[in-house]
Amino acid sequence: MAVTKQLSIMLENRGGAFALLCSKFAEKAINILGLMVPDQTGVAPVRLVVSSHEAAKKTLDDLNLKFSEEDVLLVQLSDRPGALGKLTRKLADRDIDLKYAYGTILKGAGRATVVLAVSDIEGAEKIAR
Repeated sequence: MAVTKQLSIMLENRGGAFALLCSKFAEKAINILGLMVPDQTGVAPVRLVVSSHEAAKKTLDDLNLKFSEEDVLLVQLSDRPGALGKLTRKLADRDIDLKYAYGTILKGAGRATVVLAVSDIEGAEKIAR
């Protein structure tokens, strides 16, 4: 578990926009570790956790894309029923609100990676240890 920076990039929902962003990141060897792309028309916030935060910010500036930064938790959970529920119950019991979450797991990997945006990052970090 770690507190990390997430980028919320205001990206126009049009053909090729996300592909361009991914290509520019690839040119700079920036790996995308987590992503959430909403199903929304117009301009939408694409949320990313990347391997090189400063390089990503420079790339976004070069592309004239508006973005914001937010601390989030990057959590590794065991691949078993109830693992996420146990963590989110601990957060709720301490009045830490979950704003949103996204994650993934590969079958057989044994662990899931989940990104959590919460109302109290320091408190959540202590709980998630």
